[in-house]
Amino acid sequence: MKIKMIVTDMDGTFLNDNHTYNHALFEKALKLMKKRGVRFVLASGSSYPRLAREFAAHQDELTYISQNGAVIHEGNQLLESAPMAPADIDHLIRVIRKSFPAEHISELIVASVDTAYVDSSMSAESLADTKIFYEKVKVIDHLEDVTRRFPDEVFTKMAVRFAPEVAPTQFKRILDGQLPDNLLMEMSGFNTELIGQASATKQNAITSLLERYGIDREHVVTFGDNENDLGMLSMTRQGYAMPNAAPLIKMQAANLVMADNNHDGVLKQIIALLKEEG
Repeated sequence: MKIKMIVTDMDGTFLNDNHTYNHALFEKALKLMKKRGVRFVLASGSSYPRLAREFAAHQDELTYISQNGAVIHEGNQLLESAPMAPADIDHLIRVIRKSFPAEHISELIVASVDTAYVDSSMSAESLADTKIFYEKVKVIDHLEDVTRRFPDEVFTKMAVRFAPEVAPTQFKRILDGQLPDNLLMEMSGFNTELIGQASATKQNAITSLLERYGIDREHVVTFGDNENDLGMLSMTRQGYAMPNAAPLIKMQAANLVMADNNHDGVLKQIIALLKEEG
């Protein structure tokens, strides 16, 4: 089956644990993809500005699904976004503040297409961590005021990173029952839940791109390692889970990458697949 599009998650999949990648091997893989007319799509829970920075040398040649599917760019052109209602954001902040003690929340982020807003009470360590995944971070005195302070901003996603001692089952049980029906919560790794419009998933963003480019899903290869990747891994027979993924993810994907994210697994697999096509 001819490959026409390759979509990969970033952290824990394409990027190594130091949040970088083998640039020389990427150049080789990208050259092969361009030669075969294969579109390369980055699909991440983090922000577009962060992805654009990571791939600055080829920014205009790539497609970007950011914030777990809430925002789609082709090069530097914004194609789509899935706004969250200010009332939903206000509600969720109140619920999170009420349901969890402050020490259980490492990071609470309200993101727009380009900017991540955080509270001034965030620790310096957590702020530095936030800046890894969101290139543009704005600190405000009280996050509860974010929708009123920036009434013209288009907010697209909330991220909640819980302290290591808080089990995922614990915060899912508490938050699931208080989410409005139009919103969806997905684990993206690093003990972080991403909350946004129920339609704003990586799978739906890929589907939108396939319609835009006239590509059938059978011509798509996907790579991922976490819960928020399950939809895109299962939408094609060429879905690849990482060896460092959780057992559930590996069970539901049709294929397994041989090398993990710290050993260029995705890039090696891409090169092998394209060479197999001849």
